[in-house]
Amino acid sequence: MNRLIACQIQDVNRLAADILAITLVLDADSFFYRPGQHIDLVLADGARRSFSIASGTCTSGTIDLHVREVMSSQFIANVLETRGRQGCLAIAGPFGELYYRGAPEAPGSAIILIASGTGFSSIKAIMEALIKTGSPHPVHLYWGGRCGADLYLRSWVEQVMKVMPNLSFIPVLSAPQPEDQWTGRSGKVHQAVMADFPDMHNCHIYACGAPAVIESARRDFSDFCGLPKSQFIA
Repeated sequence: MNRLIACQIQDVNRLAADILAITLVLDADSFFYRPGQHIDLVLADGARRSFSIASGTCTSGTIDLHVREVMSSQFIANVLETRGRQGCLAIAGPFGELYYRGAPEAPGSAIILIASGTGFSSIKAIMEALIKTGSPHPVHLYWGGRCGADLYLRSWVEQVMKVMPNLSFIPVLSAPQPEDQWTGRSGKVHQAVMADFPDMHNCHIYACGAPAVIESARRDFSDFCGLPKSQFIA
């Protein structure tokens, strides 16, 4: 069982109408995790929820989370109420098998990052690891959302592209709105990947998002594109 690490909310920023970035400062000398993993937020009453870590490393004792506000849930409201109060909030973890495994050994391999919605938080952490370590392989980011507002850090991705010349970014919307004036890819994000990579024998996939999206990708990539199951990490 992972020990609990007390923490407090250092900052809260709104990334989109229903998405918050929460910065936590941890009451610990060090906190090690692999980029892509997640933690549990734990309230004083024992209630907990899982959230991906959106930062590649624990810098100055802080980590970032991307949280979608859900009107029918009180958990996030209760978390936000702990701001400035000691002893009310903690984290447990890290958890999860989704983390960056380093550059593939096989020459000609492609690294494909797939995010749906706030699943981008884990993918962002992996991207930060790629920026730090570099990659000799092409990296393809596919980010799926319902409408343009769901791609809440698109400007950050576009900045990263300036320092990662081997990074390509393919946004995919399933229900673009008139205000999006969308001329890009539409439909399901994993199907966009399949259209671009009908043969995935030499692909290495990192995926995070809605369970239905991830399981569809896992199944279809293996069944129709020949992706080795060991090369799908989610």
